[in-house]
Formats: sequence, C-alpha cells, structure tokens
Amino acid sequence: MSLSIVGLIGAVLGLYLAWIDQKILKGILQATEMKNREAGGDGGFAARHRALLNALVVVVPTVGFPIVGYWAGVSLAG
Repeated sequence: MSLSIVGLIGAVLGLYLAWIDQKILKGILQATEMKNREAGGDGGFAARHRALLNALVVVVPTVGFPIVGYWAGVSLAG
C-alpha cells in the first residue's frame, strides 16, 4: 500500500483537530465535575470514572481523526 501526500496532509490535519477536541472535551469534563462538587455532590459520573473518560478522550480522537483525515484527503484529492 502506497501512501499519498494528500492523505498524509489530511491525517496531520486530523491529528491537529484531535488535539483541539481533546482540550475541549477535557475542559468540559473538568467543568462538569467542578459544578457537581460545588453543588454539594461527590463529583458525579465524571469523578467516579475519570481514568476511563480521560483515556477515551485521548485515544478515540487521536486514532480516529487522523484515519478519517487520511481517508478524506485521498477521497477528495485523489
């Protein structure tokens, strides 16, 4: 299987978007946990499953977005 330049550019753009998405999702999880703690709770679902959610937030976009970016680059530009 040969790699195409446009596919690699799409994969790099996908990786960049995954990095941005990761920052946004981690901020949302942190804000949800803090809001629950301020309301007198224990942090809720986000606090109880922090390790799993952080792993999902890191792995899924970091793997998925470059694959979709490569596929889109090859499909759209040839």
